[in-house]
Amino acid sequence: MSAFLSVVLLAAGLHHGEADPTLLGWIMTALSHILLGTLGFTELTVVIIIGIIILAMPALIVIAYWANTRGGRASPGAVAEPAGAGEGEE
Repeated sequence: MSAFLSVVLLAAGLHHGEADPTLLGWIMTALSHILLGTLGFTELTVVIIIGIIILAMPALIVIAYWANTRGGRASPGAVAEPAGAGEGEE
């Protein structure tokens, strides 16, 4: 398994991609047409929307983690005492 992991890490380190200027130009034109032309957004509005999306993703992950860990569960070390366990000792 470690040999496979080493090969994967080496391949990831050697991987590089060159941007395709034709594809990037097409994507920028399509986004400009949709967001700026069709919906009528300004450039600042598009930047703000994309910024909110980028910041919201990790924030939602942290909130989901916090809600999962604080969601009314007893701590793993706490053991509930059986009913009536302390009554017979008097």
